[in-house]
Amino acid sequence: MDNNEIKDSSFVPNRIDRDPNVMLGVTAPELNTIAWLALPALIVFAIIGYLIFDSFIRGLLVGAFGVMIVLFGSMFLLIAFKRNKPPHYILHTKFILLDKLGLKKAPFIYESERFSATDDE
Repeated sequence: MDNNEIKDSSFVPNRIDRDPNVMLGVTAPELNTIAWLALPALIVFAIIGYLIFDSFIRGLLVGAFGVMIVLFGSMFLLIAFKRNKPPHYILHTKFILLDKLGLKKAPFIYESERFSATDDE
């Protein structure tokens, strides 16, 4: 086996043992989710800023400030929620919820099934 094959990201042990990217206590997928949820805040705060100041540029500045508040506020709330929980708790909870809703298959097995050796049909 070649060293390039072992370092390949599709090799399962490399994916499992990989450390997550963490920024201020939030992993990259969680930060991505927070950023997508904060996008509507930009629009709302920009409209409010435009109505208050009657200026498009000032409205965008208020919108950017509002997004910063939403991003950092959500990150600190998420960090507080994740405290004393196992690693990847939020990400796995999201995968399980999407799987139960039928939107996306979870990339791991989270339900156990019991099989019997007898045929009880």
